[in-house]
Amino acid sequence: MTRTSHNCEEPSSMRKKVMVRRSSSTPVIMTTFEQQYRQYLSMFDGEKKDGQAANRARESFNAIYHGNVQSTEYGGYPINRSQIEHLHKIHLSLGSKITLIHFREEGLQVVDVKFQVVNKQENTIVHNILTLEDNKIIKVQTREDYDEEMLDFLLQLA
Repeated sequence: MTRTSHNCEEPSSMRKKVMVRRSSSTPVIMTTFEQQYRQYLSMFDGEKKDGQAANRARESFNAIYHGNVQSTEYGGYPINRSQIEHLHKIHLSLGSKITLIHFREEGLQVVDVKFQVVNKQENTIVHNILTLEDNKIIKVQTREDYDEEMLDFLLQLA
C-alpha cells in the first residue's frame, strides 16, 4: 500500500503521520486518524465484549467520533452519536468480527471505508464515506448503491 503526497497544504490534523512496519521491510505511512480507526475496528475481533473491554472500546470510539457526528444509516434516516455508539455496543456484545476491506483518503477531510461485519445475526458489507473535522468523524454517509453503480459501470464497458 503506498500513499501519494498531496500538492496542496493539508490541515495539521491530517498531516500527523505514523510510520508502521508490516512484516516486510517496506514501511507503510498512516495518518493518526487511520491508525486510531484501524485500532478501533480491531476491537471487533469476533469475541463478545463487556466490562473493561467495553470501556476501552468506548475510549476508542470517543477518540475517532466527533461529539456532533451525524450518520445516514438505516435507509437514509439520520442517527446521532449516541445511537451510533449504542449500535456499536450491540455489535461488541454480539461478538461481531469486522474486517476492513479498504481505507482510502479521498480528499483532505474525506475517507472512503468499506468493511465486512459478521456475527450470528448478519454477514454484511458496509461502505461508508466519512467526513472528518478535527481529525474525528463528523459525518457518515452510507453507500448502499455502491454495488449497483459498479455493475452499471461494468455493463457500460461491455
